[in-house]
Amino acid sequence: MVLGRYVIRSVLGCGGMGIAYLAEDRGGRKVVIKQPNPGGNVPIDLVVEKLEKEAEFLREIWSKYGGHPNIVKFIDFGHIGATPLLVEEYVEGENLPDYVVKTGGLDPDVGYNVAVQLADALAFLHRIGRLHRDFAPDNIIIQPHNNYRVVLIDFGTVKRGKGQGTQVTKPGFSPPEIIRGEFYESSDVYMWGATVLSILKPLNAQLATLAPQQRIARYIATDGRLVDSPCNLVDCGKYERKLSWVLSKALDPDYRNRFWDGVELSNALVQERRANLFYKDQKWVLDPGKKAAVTIGRRADISLDDPYGYLEERHVEIQYDEGSDVWLIRDLGSVNGTAIKRYGNFIVVSPGCRRTCPGTPSKPVQLQDGDEIVLAFSEILKLPYITLKFKLSNV
Repeated sequence: MVLGRYVIRSVLGCGGMGIAYLAEDRGGRKVVIKQPNPGGNVPIDLVVEKLEKEAEFLREIWSKYGGHPNIVKFIDFGHIGATPLLVEEYVEGENLPDYVVKTGGLDPDVGYNVAVQLADALAFLHRIGRLHRDFAPDNIIIQPHNNYRVVLIDFGTVKRGKGQGTQVTKPGFSPPEIIRGEFYESSDVYMWGATVLSILKPLNAQLATLAPQQRIARYIATDGRLVDSPCNLVDCGKYERKLSWVLSKALDPDYRNRFWDGVELSNALVQERRANLFYKDQKWVLDPGKKAAVTIGRRADISLDDPYGYLEERHVEIQYDEGSDVWLIRDLGSVNGTAIKRYGNFIVVSPGCRRTCPGTPSKPVQLQDGDEIVLAFSEILKLPYITLKFKLSNV
């Protein structure tokens, strides 16, 4: 009998810092009991301090703030001699990295569901002034039998406030500012982004058997930058427009360019977005709720100055496709063509009819956040005439 109330049934896990036991209380309810591992590879005084802080935090959020459905419940805390024991709810499910390897990754519907849950948990932590600092798949349990509910189970690194000091480092998931000893709310956002990206089903089938930490090493370069657009790496399905933008912003190497905190992240994930077009000092808002298709040219919905006469009266059309939840662009049969500049590469929408005019409208091409739309484009010389910036934004 432990703490006079719990009977240990088995060992759930043993690591360098702690030991977790499956136990039952007097009523037969299953619980988890955590204690420091005296034979681990971390100084015992640090492990004791970590467990005591975790217990203090969990007790506070459940007694003072009412807790959160995606955060493990606090049940009890006590000591046997000098050894602290933390008692938590037993979350029946699977360790998220193990489940990802077993299934090859989460499909888009499940992945989006999990991403929303985790963002909401992060928003809760930031609202009460806490940084998690170790937001990663190995600290998450998934319950496939319970509508894929996910639960954060480790809070030993939680800290009040932000700024400089000793930080927790998790290769592949930690943001670049960790090297400078800095951590902010947006640093947690970065770890959320890396977590979500690492658990979605990869488009490269050869990565499906890899653990999340191995996958993320293929997706993010050593300087913290994505090697490609997120949805070119993983299967985003019908959520491509939303996840591409949200993950790209969450994983920006510069913490100042990310979502400010979990609240802003969570709002962005569940809200619909307009799109904006920028040209020099001008800005146009594309709102699918008001007008799904917008033409651009010399005399169009968006009219541009054309000193050399290279544009058509209606050069291109940008349209929101509700069925696939994406913005599309097509050339309307222009003489001088249209292209998209993305990650330094040019994607030709239409080379232009040139000597075979009049031309016919091109096939639509999907736009992504940050694309540069080039009107009147030389495919050979790669010379743009007019370039507009396409940006997605929250409503």
